[in-house]
Amino acid sequence: MIVIKRAGLPVTACRLGEDNPLEAKLIREGRLRRLTDNAYEVFTRESGDKAGERAAVGDFVKVDWGGWPYPVRAEVFLAGHELRDGGYVQIPRPLMAWTAELPPSEELRWALEQGRLTLDEKDPAHYFRAELWGTVLTAPRDAVLLFYRIERDEKGRITDMDFNFVVWEEFTHSYRVLEP
Repeated sequence: MIVIKRAGLPVTACRLGEDNPLEAKLIREGRLRRLTDNAYEVFTRESGDKAGERAAVGDFVKVDWGGWPYPVRAEVFLAGHELRDGGYVQIPRPLMAWTAELPPSEELRWALEQGRLTLDEKDPAHYFRAELWGTVLTAPRDAVLLFYRIERDEKGRITDMDFNFVVWEEFTHSYRVLEP
């Protein structure tokens, strides 16, 4: 399946370590914790409240429409967002995606074979499981697996990838399907 972020949606985000109001708010709410001078822990929907995702000073934290923060590496954020009228807007680009209702894709098979992802049919609330951003993340069976970056060798074989999960409610609010 190929999906794209809906165009024109405003993005709530801040760069970590710049002492901005959003960072202070997330810290007060317990959704962001400064660990050291160079590191943060971001408590996302997928990480839960026991161990957050790791981010570094200079990385960005975005807040989804449901109020949940998640980290984005600085180079990825800056390449995929524009500053407009004092706020950020994401630059839409097509992404490969997979849901549990679809047949296994090449990308899914690779992630499973490499041990980067597991699927747990016995636990639909934590169906997707992967170690990402320095912690184990899970998502329910109805979440969408988004492949943000897929690297291939000269023969077209997958050699590396970046992916993450998007819960269904966030997906329907923020994305649209280009090709089923």
